[in-house]
Amino acid sequence: MDLGAVAPEMVLAGTALALVPVAGWVRGRWRRLPAAIALLALLVAMGLTAPMLTSTPREAFCGTYAVDPFRGFYQLVVEAGALVSLLSLASHFRASEQEPHHPVALLMATAGGMGLVAATDLGLIILFLQMVSFPSYLLVLLVRSDGPAQEAALKYFLYGAAALAVMAYGLTFLFGLTGSLNLRAIGAGLAGADRAWVALAFGLVVVGYGFEMALVPFHVWAPDVFQGGAAPVSGFVSVVPKVAAFAGLLRFLLEAMPSGLSAWPTVLSLVAAATMTFGNLLALRQDSLKRLLAYSSMAQAGYMLMAVAVAGQVPGALPAVGYYLLAYLLMNLAAFTVIAQVERVIGDDGFAAVRGLGRRAPWPGAALALALLSLAGVPPLAGFAGKVFLLVAAIEGGLAWLAVVAAANMAVALFYYAAVIAEMYFKEPERPEGLAPGAGYAWALGLCTAGTLGFGIAPGLARGLAQLGSTLLR
Repeated sequence: MDLGAVAPEMVLAGTALALVPVAGWVRGRWRRLPAAIALLALLVAMGLTAPMLTSTPREAFCGTYAVDPFRGFYQLVVEAGALVSLLSLASHFRASEQEPHHPVALLMATAGGMGLVAATDLGLIILFLQMVSFPSYLLVLLVRSDGPAQEAALKYFLYGAAALAVMAYGLTFLFGLTGSLNLRAIGAGLAGADRAWVALAFGLVVVGYGFEMALVPFHVWAPDVFQGGAAPVSGFVSVVPKVAAFAGLLRFLLEAMPSGLSAWPTVLSLVAAATMTFGNLLALRQDSLKRLLAYSSMAQAGYMLMAVAVAGQVPGALPAVGYYLLAYLLMNLAAFTVIAQVERVIGDDGFAAVRGLGRRAPWPGAALALALLSLAGVPPLAGFAGKVFLLVAAIEGGLAWLAVVAAANMAVALFYYAAVIAEMYFKEPERPEGLAPGAGYAWALGLCTAGTLGFGIAPGLARGLAQLGSTLLR
């Protein structure tokens, strides 16, 4: 029983379980207690995870769980996303009925995402996918009386249940073909298997990961969920499950599908092209900021999938994906934090809600503008360096055509990001209100903006961490 291998997950899951009765009991000012305890638990978990960045890869629990730098890096990214989301949620639901409850669901979803990063067993993969999904459904439905939130949670649940059931069916094919649940044993056993069955199994498994990453055609839930949930919840859903799914997919491909079995590089490159194109074109038509960011997050996933498609043959692909996921976390959560402040005061997320924001709230307006410019890939912000790394990886992997498609999509995306910035700075404000105050908002926005600027000006630091995290158990 190598309990040290799961110490960070045990801290978060144990804290979440301990907070269940506390969340139902606290009243008045004590409602802040669960969020404070959850914040402390996340900091402790990050401290326990960090040493894995330099650890020697090894197995735990009879080969079902990996302890390697790959796990350490992506778990730190998941924990960072949860920490920033918690800060924003704490301010957003201050003095409300939901204030003591959101930390429980957030910690459980985070623990599930961390497990998905490390799992090397088919049964655990399904377990942790469910563990990251179900608390996310609860977060979307935090405000139970909210009609749009009810509709969003129902759609999220139905699509998620169907996608994960299809994925579980695909995993049974892999077990039937090899007689093993272990990813590395499956990779060795598939060498002599019928290619048609391998391709079928791979296609079914991608459905589950594609749902979490909002890839085309498994994206249908995303716009309604992003719009129906509270803005900090949408930010969490846009980042933590996506990071965990990308890491889980990378481990699955590199350990269970080596040497391009079932032609997965070609399949993923086609899905990447479709996802980024579809996401950007539909984002052009949106007048809701949360729906716009939903389609934007699809396009960002398409960009990252370029490097995933060549991860088995290009040494720089894994660091490129890791760097961009970290940059995406920072710029996306910054955008959702400002939208949360607007939403709490005005109760709307339309373009009119941010009209004149640069004058009404100069600092949050500047932070939102920087986040959108970084998402668009404007230098010297983190998104620009990340896009360069992804394009270079695609070109080195022989996917120059996909790099051209991505570059064209990045040019299209600049239009709708610039449209929001124009509303903020070049139009007269229709409302006199400022933004909702809160220390949690300020900390979340400050951390994300500093990271977006810092990693853009000096990308070597984050890329160095991602380089450490490119070593995984094979």
